[in-house]
Amino acid sequence: MSAENGKKIVLGIGAYLILKSVLNLILGFSTANVVYLILFVVFAILLVMRIPYISYIVAGFLAIVFLMNIGNNLANIGGNWIYLVEGLLDVGCAALLVLQKDVRAYFK
Repeated sequence: MSAENGKKIVLGIGAYLILKSVLNLILGFSTANVVYLILFVVFAILLVMRIPYISYIVAGFLAIVFLMNIGNNLANIGGNWIYLVEGLLDVGCAALLVLQKDVRAYFK
């Protein structure tokens, strides 16, 4: 049963990645946002396919993006609060992908 719960969590994370990319495109269209959308769709597909170590790769990517942007998000918290929330959600997803026992069971 725990692998089934892990699958639900992974599907939720995949949906979150795609939805956040679409929202970022709506908030500010750029080539980088299009690249992120493509990348996150690929990540979501690979997560569902249970590709070995993809959970660690996605978690690492989310953590690096968070660390790259946290300074700017905190410097202008009044105008960037939505990006700060997004970053915190990214860190939460990264933690789930690496630490949550049901997610680990799903990838075994």
